[in-house]
Amino acid sequence: MTQPTALSALCKKLVLPAFIFLFCTYSSFSQQASGSQTFDSLQSYIEKNYAGFADKVNPQTQKAYQALTKRLSEYAKRTQSPAEQYYIIQNWLDFFKDHHLYIDFFPDTAHTEKIPVDEKQIQQLYHTSPASIAGIYYSDDSVYKVAVIKNTKGIRSYAGVILSSQTPLWKTGQLKFELIETGINQFTGIWYNRAHFIRYTTIQFTAAKGLSAEGWYKHGTTIKKGTATAAVAIPNRFEEEKQLSTFFKKLNDSTGYLRIKSFDGSQARGIDSVLTANKQNIQSMPRLIIDLRGNGGGSDYSMSFLRPMLYTNPVKNIGVDLLTTPDNTAAWERAIKQYRGQLPDRYLDDALKKIHQGDGKARAFINFVPDYIDTLPGVWPNPAKVAIIINGGCGSATEEFLLVARQSNKVTFAGEHSKGGLDYSNVVRKDFSYPPFTLVYPTTRSRRIDVGLGIDNKGIQPTIPLNLTTDHWLDELMRKW
Repeated sequence: MTQPTALSALCKKLVLPAFIFLFCTYSSFSQQASGSQTFDSLQSYIEKNYAGFADKVNPQTQKAYQALTKRLSEYAKRTQSPAEQYYIIQNWLDFFKDHHLYIDFFPDTAHTEKIPVDEKQIQQLYHTSPASIAGIYYSDDSVYKVAVIKNTKGIRSYAGVILSSQTPLWKTGQLKFELIETGINQFTGIWYNRAHFIRYTTIQFTAAKGLSAEGWYKHGTTIKKGTATAAVAIPNRFEEEKQLSTFFKKLNDSTGYLRIKSFDGSQARGIDSVLTANKQNIQSMPRLIIDLRGNGGGSDYSMSFLRPMLYTNPVKNIGVDLLTTPDNTAAWERAIKQYRGQLPDRYLDDALKKIHQGDGKARAFINFVPDYIDTLPGVWPNPAKVAIIINGGCGSATEEFLLVARQSNKVTFAGEHSKGGLDYSNVVRKDFSYPPFTLVYPTTRSRRIDVGLGIDNKGIQPTIPLNLTTDHWLDELMRKW
């Protein structure tokens, strides 16, 4: 699931030049509904308004789509909690394999389920077999003690119930996690963190490992610290990394290093300032490294400052088509109104005119941004070689930048493949209220797809592969480049 912070960051980006925006607009489905009704409403809405639907559900995938939809629709009838409904919905959305298509939801501490567990039941749980998933468990940080009990409700098979908690955010008797049995010793875990946010994982239960991969240890087993899944901490190569989003350093007399963590619109001034202050240094050295690790996108304006140093020849940009439906047109109208006074009226007026080209039609694609050739007046002699560092955190508008950058004769990509989430973009939002969640979905489709240049779920590949989880990748690049 995508956290709300990720969505708020996305809402600030400009995807393409001119008037293509990532809009954060809202409509709502407000009536009370069962899990099945909500699922059916979501399915109908996606089939009508999602720009990638016709590509994703085609003659080759139609049967699989219908089978999955039928199966999950039946599951949806059995759901009895928001978390179970979110699980069903996200599983269905996963079929489309689109990073810009997801649901966003928030913690609900006011309606946490409580499950009674009596003292006799607790004493029995202390003596369950290691091969049984039921038992008494402790969190590896010693904050929680839970009873995992057989508790079938909705699509749930087991429940993890708080017996004691060292934080006031959780009370005795509250449901801390749920386990959905999906096969022999196979489960989906629904985990509620300290702030009651939901996380989903798949589990292969064994007597030896139990639930240790998720940080829970059964009574009677030895706790091995560090066994739980954790992010790998990578040492910062430069001190500036701790404080600055953008900075420049001279690595030696011939090589400069430019770090840009984000192309968010709020970073545009800082990027411009760093490049202006270091322009003489950059133009005096034959090699430049631009480190974009983890840069998830932002505004076209923020990226524009890099164009002169990369440019070697006219650059071809492939445009996008907008799916116009009454729902999508209304969402764009609200967004255009929202941006009045913040963006030039000529861009907004042009966008407003274009979105109404599909009026009177239930569903129509219109040419929203034409293909065009971008030229600059000259080529900088230096830097003569530019290495751009990429990884799986480089997505959305950053990938748009990479598609432009790779047309330069100066540029080499190094590192790991990018995220692969750009073919369908310009998202809008629709609110559903029972259970409360927001559907985020794309309204535009890149015409790159039609010429076999789509990048979704593939990403942009590096010419020089590097293991970026080590702290010596920069030295390796210097040797290979």
